[in-house]
Amino acid sequence: MWQVVLGVTPASVVLFLALALAAALALALWTARAPGVRAPRTTARMLLAGWLLLLLAATLMPSQPIGSGDATVWWRPGEGLFELGAQLEPGELGMLVRRQIANAALFVPAPLLLRFAAPRVPATAAFLLGVGLCLVIETAQLLMRAGRIADVDDVICAAAGTVIGTGLALLAQLTVAAMRRRGLPRPAVRAAP
Repeated sequence: MWQVVLGVTPASVVLFLALALAAALALALWTARAPGVRAPRTTARMLLAGWLLLLLAATLMPSQPIGSGDATVWWRPGEGLFELGAQLEPGELGMLVRRQIANAALFVPAPLLLRFAAPRVPATAAFLLGVGLCLVIETAQLLMRAGRIADVDDVICAAAGTVIGTGLALLAQLTVAAMRRRGLPRPAVRAAP
């Protein structure tokens, strides 16, 4: 994960969010233009499954042999950032902030794709599923004892990423609905012979 963290810059964050919004707009537009077609939903489901596999691989890949580490839990929010008396090197604070941004970004696509894969799932359920998934991941990291730390900051960042992903999906759906009201070209309907 550290290699990814090094690439987190303000420009890459803006690019990531713009791409996520573009994907949401594309799915919302595709769904609106083909209301009876299952292809948008199937595509969203496949993308969601792929993203969840990537998320699990990124968060559960052991950094040392399973069972060889200690079971470490950081319960206090900001423990790594605001530890009293901690002597952080100049680059360490920036690296910790980048890691938190990367953790939040991992959870943006899941609720976004879920809104199109299962449109009847409410936004609150998508949020709860995102936070629940993070709690399962943190518990697994704790039980694996493989060099990972169960951290409440990861849960907070996952919640933020889930809110952002859900918000982007809702924004895309509202934008496409507004476009349709203003005259988005609709597919031609053939007249009966």
